[in-house]
Amino acid sequence: MLKTKDLFPVRVEDAERLDRRRFLRAVGGAAVFTLCGEWAAHAFEEARPHASEVHLDGGQRLAVGQARALTDAAGGEVLAVRVDDATVVAFDRRCPHLGCPVLWSAEHARFECPCHRAAFDARTGRVLFGPPRRGLASVKLASAQKV
Repeated sequence: MLKTKDLFPVRVEDAERLDRRRFLRAVGGAAVFTLCGEWAAHAFEEARPHASEVHLDGGQRLAVGQARALTDAAGGEVLAVRVDDATVVAFDRRCPHLGCPVLWSAEHARFECPCHRAAFDARTGRVLFGPPRRGLASVKLASAQKV
């Protein structure tokens, strides 16, 4: 025959260790910690200098749909792409969401971030879909005579 205390196998000491108040306090603390991390990441991203101008070096002309990775004066990476015969655009290669390196997709004619499946417009850098709230930072191309 079962004893009464065997019907409820949780000891009172174990039940008192995690009551509703402690659980909600832990969940609230985790939420605050997460929000502070998001805020810090956003503040850090805003504080980082963005490339202002790059030179497309080399005598080779970019073909339509071709991309070339460049390095700015601060050592950051920039992607330059010829979108049509008369237009070459350049954008900071860091995704504004979490800083992953953005890649050029010639097949889709857009910039793509492989980390969270985001996509950006080839001409403007604006977000087409995905988690980023801002588009890619535009970079000016200097001496684009032979591009």
